[in-house]
Amino acid sequence: MDKIKRIINYVSWGIIGITGLIFVVNWKNIPASVITHIGFVSVSYGSKYTLIIIFVIEIIANLVFTLGYDIPYIKEVRKTRQPSFLVDGLSIVIQSFAVLMMSAFILQTVW
Repeated sequence: MDKIKRIINYVSWGIIGITGLIFVVNWKNIPASVITHIGFVSVSYGSKYTLIIIFVIEIIANLVFTLGYDIPYIKEVRKTRQPSFLVDGLSIVIQSFAVLMMSAFILQTVW
């Protein structure tokens, strides 16, 4: 499982790096008002500087997973004495989902 976690970490940092590169290169092309939230009823708009905050949150979240810290949900699952491969697999899924969703959110404004 350690090899899989290491591969996922490399891939997630690669995705973040590519997202950051595309984000910086296309900064001038991003409109001043971007979508910040899409709900069932409405769409909220905000400043393009909000995307910087989302990108920083993505980096921090991935750093937490890469360094091996457990988020509260994973801590609770560990308390239930589940097999370690199940807990590690769940952590990998959460990390991958978080990175992909935040990168997709940022990149949708660029393209």
